Amino acid sequence: MASSPKCYSLLALLAILVFVTPTLSADQATQKLIDNICRGMEEYAFCNNAFNQNIHGPSADIKALTQITIEQSTNNATKTHSYIVERLKNEKDPAEKNALTTCEHAYSLVMDCFSKAAASFFAKDYDGMLKSERPAARAEASCSTIFNTPPNPPDPVGDRNRQMRILIAMAFAAGTDLMSNI
Repeated sequence: MASSPKCYSLLALLAILVFVTPTLSADQATQKLIDNICRGMEEYAFCNNAFNQNIHGPSADIKALTQITIEQSTNNATKTHSYIVERLKNEKDPAEKNALTTCEHAYSLVMDCFSKAAASFFAKDYDGMLKSERPAARAEASCSTIFNTPPNPPDPVGDRNRQMRILIAMAFAAGTDLMSNI
């Protein structure tokens, strides 16, 4: 079987990108802040990746990390809400439709919580930010538990709920750390 020169060129380019291109990662002080937050999360790797994939340089203080958690929580909640709304349009099963309706309301609330938290954050009202985030955990939990309530429809948002649960906890932990540093 003959290999084409294009294939070798593509493999060489891939090797350069993987082995030569520097990856952006947090410096030691930033990673220590990230570790402090992520060690308390149910899934350290998800938390660590969420921070390291979204820092805007090798250094970030607790304020920048808090902003990342708010942005990622808002983004996740918005995407999940849109996904649920699309599923609801075509859902025929009454049990799943009821569960998805509960989730749609829950994610509307989560989006509202983080919209208010972002406004408070940018106004430097960090106490208000934390107060705005508090109801988000209960809202997300209502979406998670509805799929454990008979009749048990399949859970199409289970992984999205897990991610949201972690992001909410990250936001609250980062915000609490921020409050203790001012």
